[in-house]
Amino acid sequence: MVRIQLHGRFAVAVDGRPVEQDLPGRRGRMLVALLADSPRSALERAVLIDLLWRPAVPDSRATATFTALLSKVRAALAPAEIRGRGSLQLVLPPGSIIDAAVAEAALHDAEAATALHDWRRAWTQALSALFVTQRRFLSDFDDPWVQERRQELAHPHRRALACYAEACLQLGPTELAGAERSARALVRLDPLSETGYCLLMRALAQRGDRGAALEVYERLCCVLREDLGAAPSPTSRAVHASLL
Repeated sequence: MVRIQLHGRFAVAVDGRPVEQDLPGRRGRMLVALLADSPRSALERAVLIDLLWRPAVPDSRATATFTALLSKVRAALAPAEIRGRGSLQLVLPPGSIIDAAVAEAALHDAEAATALHDWRRAWTQALSALFVTQRRFLSDFDDPWVQERRQELAHPHRRALACYAEACLQLGPTELAGAERSARALVRLDPLSETGYCLLMRALAQRGDRGAALEVYERLCCVLREDLGAAPSPTSRAVHASLL
């Protein structure tokens, strides 16, 4: 079994034994990260070379260097395989885990459960997604493609926060602290999104602090007016009306 961690510090274990130190240097680790981040699709060799060499431009020796690098990575990852020649795909043994893939599946299930009003399952699956997405993607790397992926992954993290907050609100008083915490995180991460403000208003109201909830609405009105020249949506106005 192979376990690959992409969120937080990059780590690879084969049958419980850490092997990231066996990978050939920084580019070897980055190659595994790139392939693990696209587990269902193959990546073109030329694309991989370009990403691994950035911000430099690959020179005439890059292809040969990459071939040697790939050979060493394949040896270090066995029994996992990197299949293909012109395009490459990481194929893991049964039971293997990539944390990013686990989070993606958990978020999908959380959103499906939310649509069905299955709040306990939504709570569990959203929490599983948050356990992964709250950690910085490849925290020990700062390559251009990593920075781009961090920006892309901010959206599913916010979706997981919204699912979790909604499930907490639906499950009742014992989970209100989680709802408020997640709603505040949403507002902090995306000050122009009304979802976080609505969830926060509802959490504060359920906690019995209607005054604080009304203050949140006033803050939303101010932010939208100053930054977008817009008024709150009908959904936000309905939440506000329920507080009056």
